[in-house]
Amino acid sequence: MNPTQNLTARQNEIYDFLRDKIIGRGYGPTVREIGAQFGIKSPNGVMCHLKALEKKGLISREAHMSRAIQLSHPPQLQTELPYLGQLMVGEPFPTSSPGDRLDFSGLFNLPDLCCLRVHGTALQDDHIAEGDTLIVHKQPTFRDGDLAVIAYEDGTIGVRRLYQEMLRIRLESARKTSPPEFVSRVVVIGIVVGVIRQY
Repeated sequence: MNPTQNLTARQNEIYDFLRDKIIGRGYGPTVREIGAQFGIKSPNGVMCHLKALEKKGLISREAHMSRAIQLSHPPQLQTELPYLGQLMVGEPFPTSSPGDRLDFSGLFNLPDLCCLRVHGTALQDDHIAEGDTLIVHKQPTFRDGDLAVIAYEDGTIGVRRLYQEMLRIRLESARKTSPPEFVSRVVVIGIVVGVIRQY
């Protein structure tokens, strides 16, 4: 049964607005924001709609908190996609079993993950483009060959492959024309474990 089928047109509009805000930015709008969006001048008018949505089981609210609106039926995040096989240009379309799926939850369900949006083209030789999002596991250590987000002594940030060599660390990028850097110490912010690109 569709939980929104018993809503009035205005309640449905307000519920969609709440849902979009909660999903899109992580928290709900204030009573004032809802009023401004729908031209409801009185806070009591907004509260009547919120109480109706709560009574119909679509939202819950915490008393005395301006942004404490929660969805009773939040959407389930999809972490798997159908797997169609390996693509080779010029070959027939790959075939797969209907149940074949790729699970991407490992990119997101590890502890101490964060993400960084890439600005500029300094990483293009590492096949990382402007606008890409790096998934980074925050940790101070590295293994040889790890692609790491690092902080230099002057406070600037870099992304380099790290290699331990005796008493120094070799920093490399994919750019073969650029010689490697050697430092005695580097602060590792985290290791890149994934790259997300949207077209």
